[in-house]
Amino acid sequence: MTRSDLVVALGQDTLNDLLRSSASRPGVRDALMAGTLQVPVGDRSVPLEWSLGEPPVLSLHDPTDDEWRAAIGPRGASPRRVGGAFTVLLPRLTVSGPGIKRATRRVKVLCLLAAGSGTLGITPLGAELDLRHVPDPSDRAVYRHIVVPRALQAALGPLGRTALPRVSVAGLSFGDFALTAGAGMVVGAANTDDRPPAPAPDPVALFARAPAFEVLLSRPALERAARAAVSGLTGRSQSVGGSSGFGIGRAQYEGRVHVNAADARVAGNPLDLDVDISLAVHAEAGIDLFQDIGEALNHAAEGIGRALSSY
Repeated sequence: MTRSDLVVALGQDTLNDLLRSSASRPGVRDALMAGTLQVPVGDRSVPLEWSLGEPPVLSLHDPTDDEWRAAIGPRGASPRRVGGAFTVLLPRLTVSGPGIKRATRRVKVLCLLAAGSGTLGITPLGAELDLRHVPDPSDRAVYRHIVVPRALQAALGPLGRTALPRVSVAGLSFGDFALTAGAGMVVGAANTDDRPPAPAPDPVALFARAPAFEVLLSRPALERAARAAVSGLTGRSQSVGGSSGFGIGRAQYEGRVHVNAADARVAGNPLDLDVDISLAVHAEAGIDLFQDIGEALNHAAEGIGRALSSY
């Protein structure tokens, strides 16, 4: 199934829904959708304001050859092609500043995903920007060398400050995730803390199609989790007792169950979870006649005695 103990996959549709939901929250929207950068111009800095009219849209597939050729990198040239890249569409990116006419552009950003020290990083590699409607060569140079690189850092910065959770399942603790984007999904893999870090997962090898959200646990990890879950049963006892009337008597009962041992194992394909529990059981019961039955017999005997004494 997987060389890693834990695999978590999120499809791009799920992630885009999360981005849209986050952009609708006032506190998050302010950080995600607008900001100001100080741009060096000569021996001074000028403010460059940017805003997103719509939340970013992820396309977690390899960029096409045309997208690589059309992209403008941080240094104003086409970026170097690398594996594991994907695109982020900024449908309405607006920039303005001193000497820069306010304009709204549709920008497609080529990105690379990375994880380290418990955080998620998104590195912008370049952007595809239509400059056909910017005829002035000076303005085109400003967009290519200043606006695009700075806007990339600003617009994708909030996406790259996400803390990745440390996962614990049924007593098992997992290390940092290795992340891969591709085939319409983001896939994270992690091993338990007592194993080396997990290798970068291959989305295509793990999933036939992008899931909305899916979690996979390796067979050894599942077996360890199951054993940890049942281990707490060993040594536990449960007692029950009581009585119940049934007209002419009362039944008394008592029972005790003690767990001597408990174990779990995983076998088969598909996987079957087998749980073995060794029990010690003690039970006993008894019946007592009601006290009023005895008293009634005594009264009857006394009555018979008095009747006989009258003769």
